[in-house]
Amino acid sequence: MPATTVPTGQPDDDVLYDVVLIGYGPVGQTLAALLGQAGHRVAVFERWPHLYGRARAGHVDHEIMRIFQSLGIAGRIEQDMFRATKYVFRNAGGETLLTFDWDVDGISGWPSDYIMYQPSIEDALDAAVRALPTVSVHQGWEATAVAQREDHVAVTLRQSENTWTVRCRYLVGADGANSFVRTQLGTTQTDFGFRETWFVCDLEPKVPLDLGFDNGQVCDPARPHCLFQLGTRHRRFEFALLPGEDPERFADPLAAWELLAPYGVTPDKADLVRHAVYTFQAKLAGRWRRDRILLAGDAAHVMPPFMGQGMCSGVRDAKALAWRLDLVLRDRAADALLDSYQVERAPHVATLIQMSVEAGRVSCTFDPEIAAARDEAFRRGQVPPPPPFPHLLGGLLDTEAGGRAAEVVGRLAPQGRVRTGGLTGRFDDLVGHGWTLLLAPGTGCELTEGQADVLDRLDAQVVAIGEDPADVDGYYAGYFARTGLSMILYRPDFYVFGAAEDSAAVGRVVDALGRAIGGPARIAAAS
Repeated sequence: MPATTVPTGQPDDDVLYDVVLIGYGPVGQTLAALLGQAGHRVAVFERWPHLYGRARAGHVDHEIMRIFQSLGIAGRIEQDMFRATKYVFRNAGGETLLTFDWDVDGISGWPSDYIMYQPSIEDALDAAVRALPTVSVHQGWEATAVAQREDHVAVTLRQSENTWTVRCRYLVGADGANSFVRTQLGTTQTDFGFRETWFVCDLEPKVPLDLGFDNGQVCDPARPHCLFQLGTRHRRFEFALLPGEDPERFADPLAAWELLAPYGVTPDKADLVRHAVYTFQAKLAGRWRRDRILLAGDAAHVMPPFMGQGMCSGVRDAKALAWRLDLVLRDRAADALLDSYQVERAPHVATLIQMSVEAGRVSCTFDPEIAAARDEAFRRGQVPPPPPFPHLLGGLLDTEAGGRAAEVVGRLAPQGRVRTGGLTGRFDDLVGHGWTLLLAPGTGCELTEGQADVLDRLDAQVVAIGEDPADVDGYYAGYFARTGLSMILYRPDFYVFGAAEDSAAVGRVVDALGRAIGGPARIAAAS
């Protein structure tokens, strides 16, 4: 059943909100929680009267878990997650074509990959948001008009016969692939040329299901499909619609049971909790910001699900945008800082879209001869391996870094276990998160008054790994030894801004950060 409807009152038109969010899926929820955690006044509007209550996404990685950790919900949602070790692409004969090895621990301090049930995450995020006194959630309100003014945005909303207008300093559209806010932004979309229609079936097993193959793609030209666990209590099958098939036929639950029958899945073994037809596409908005209006998540980009990075990318957007908005709203940085959001996020997402498209093309092959040629190419080793996972290549990074420092800039910072104050746990939980200047064991740090002011303006913490906090497992010692570095300076979204090979270079990195952030300034008049 969908999540319980929570009554929400009429929004307050006398308030100038810091941020108004349109959309209350995982991306909007994450952004609302992050901004509320920072003390900003946020109003969220969602056209549906309750949480959706059904799974769409099914995968998160270690980076996303660290973001959820920063909101205090990672432990709760992990209880209904399944740690995946592999995701395999097989052909019709059961041969392995391609394997994604997930049986590792990620640099972010969590296992590299989890398969999850999305409603569990939405429930946890919703609880986190509603615990914040500066955030209000208004479900059942649909945005109908947007007007930019010199110093604010006016948003008109409708609920049944009622209309209301609220004002905010910034408006963020996290309202999905058919985004209303994106249409108001007036941006185009780049189409990556992928469009395939699939039938999604979510199950809640009544008995253990022995399918012989738990997580992966079956690249069978007769009907490509996939199956995987959704957390600890659910399973998903997805079946490609064949050329010429009528999507309306799949509205009948009998269509699901017919496709599930070869796996021995019958109504006496599982409940069919959801079945729906989706058309997978790959698109990227050309513009994510116009003055005081911004986009995040599927409003800015959509991708096919074959890499499991759609929702993950949206949560990354939320984290990247939240710390920028926080600095601007607190007058710690100029509004121009927001321009770096798309500069770094769009190329990262574009790479993941292309990787997802290529993975999808391996599976979405309906011609038996083309499929046979594909299989033979994999057997002969003629298919190159998937490219490495992308990191940030531009945006708010130390572009002057060279040598070993340049090798970590734009990449994720490590999180290991530490001991401090008699407690042992993950670094972020015990020491804190946000802007962090992290020193290797035995590294000193002398900063000028101006450099200290830069860190103070960002509420940055300076942490020397040593006796307190102690490096419990030698994780940080190993990281600094492998990289040949003495210091890293990383951002609230855990990406490394800059690094130094010795203590003498630490000040230069802080100076670079001060130049990159710029001085505080009010936004120019909106057009």
